[in-house]
Amino acid sequence: MKRMLLPLFVGTLFCTSAFSQQQPRERITEEFFYLYEQYPTKAYTQLFQHNRWMKGHQEVMNQNKIHLRELTQGLGKYMGYELLSEKSIGTSYVMKSFLVKYERQPVRFNFVLYNPGTRWQIQSLSWDKNLKQELKLAMNEEETKKKEPSM
Repeated sequence: MKRMLLPLFVGTLFCTSAFSQQQPRERITEEFFYLYEQYPTKAYTQLFQHNRWMKGHQEVMNQNKIHLRELTQGLGKYMGYELLSEKSIGTSYVMKSFLVKYERQPVRFNFVLYNPGTRWQIQSLSWDKNLKQELKLAMNEEETKKKEPSM
């Protein structure tokens, strides 16, 4: 019985360790959107709370919160979000792009996350409403792939 429990314990420990190293990266955006639903500017502030490099840039943070509020004011009710893409350079630097849905039109949020070795942190957050051009590019890429001869 003891022989069976040791491999099970080691396997569980390994899986838990691997999961806990990835989970915080996912949790950053999940927690942001959970709070964003009710309190968008508070979600923005909370996002940077663990990045000590942003503590001295309160004026920039305040300007960004005003910009975010102005951007979303005329878009109607917040309707949720969905992941558009996730790209990484190595294993420690990731960009996640989300479609943030409003009644009138969507907004794209781009999160850049960085793990300097101990835990994931937000490096930057940007947003824009210029999704039409990206959609056209995606359609052009699809058309190009259809026209390419297969070998």
